[in-house]
Amino acid sequence: MSRAAVALLALLALGPALGPAMAEVAPGTTPGSATGLFGGYDDHNAFARILRGELPATKVYEDRQAFAFMNIHPLSTGDLLVIPKRPYRNMMDIPPAVLAHLIQVTQRLARAQARALHPDGIFIRQNSGEVAGQTVFHFHMHVTPQYAGVPLAKTSYGQAPADPKELAAVAAKIRAAMR
Repeated sequence: MSRAAVALLALLALGPALGPAMAEVAPGTTPGSATGLFGGYDDHNAFARILRGELPATKVYEDRQAFAFMNIHPLSTGDLLVIPKRPYRNMMDIPPAVLAHLIQVTQRLARAQARALHPDGIFIRQNSGEVAGQTVFHFHMHVTPQYAGVPLAKTSYGQAPADPKELAAVAAKIRAAMR
């Protein structure tokens, strides 16, 4: 595993000290499906449906293993998600090689966000299990720009999603900064 992967894993271990992003389970989750650390994969979750083209997503990046898209309930301008294309629920079942690749993609996207959006910091997190704040049970990394003096938004699945045109404009800036 690369040094970057090891460093990010150490940072992720601090997640609980920073506080989980507790929220309700995402709509579309199969009732009674596993929401803890262990259990079967629910192929009706929102990210599986995005990968199959059943739900729309504003793509920022894609390769053979990873897909990154804008968060439709952003905590800040430029908030995006990085997911594997294969069905892994959380940190407990994702293979180390896939995780290392996703961390490299996450770093590349964070650097692009920094160049394109000029945040004062970038908050990277991964929540595993409902109690830790995971709301969609497909492994994902949050890559959230933070701006001094601007608190992160309090979002809910009950709120309307962000304007797709605004998400597309921000995604275009991030993609341009990746070149």
